[in-house]
This record gives sequence, structure tokens and C-alpha cells, in this order.
Amino acid sequence: MGYYTDFDISKNSEEVQEAIEEQSGYTFYSGHLNAKWYNCEADVRAVSKRFPDQLITVSGVGEEQGDMWVLYAKDGKIQTAKASITFEPFDESKLK
Repeated sequence: MGYYTDFDISKNSEEVQEAIEEQSGYTFYSGHLNAKWYNCEADVRAVSKRFPDQLITVSGVGEEQGDMWVLYAKDGKIQTAKASITFEPFDESKLK
């Protein structure tokens, strides 16, 4: 089966978006794609080597609740930041 993710590459320049499409073999619509893009990290790393001075950003929202992340790439190096959902602590003074 596989795991679908909503990918967003729209924050990147047009040339980087085109390079990501070429590298991945996917067609993004307005910078968005819902797919099983298992080689995302490797593809983005390869594209970032072609554009070493640009920060490339890819965000993703997976099928499971809370599966949200942003991948940053620059000059072949990758950082992934996962979302952290938090709740403010109980405050009795806010009870109405």
C-alpha cells in the first residue's frame, strides 16, 4: 500500500521547483503534491547540491494525525524539523 503525504515546495524559486520535479519524476500543481514520495530526502539533497546558495524548503503533512514536518536543505545538507503540538497548562482563572 504505502503512506501518502501532502508535500509543499511552493516556498522555493521556480527554478528549484522545476529541478525538484525533474529529480523526483513527479508533477507538482502550484507547488503541491499528494503522493508516496519515498525518495524525497535524497531528491531534495541532490537538488540542493545544484543550487548550493539557496535554502530549499519542503513541508509535509502525512496521513497520521500530528505527522507534520519541514525539511530544509542547503548545499547537500539536510535538517528535518518535526511539528510539536503542545497545550497550555490548566489555568483555573480562565474557567467561565
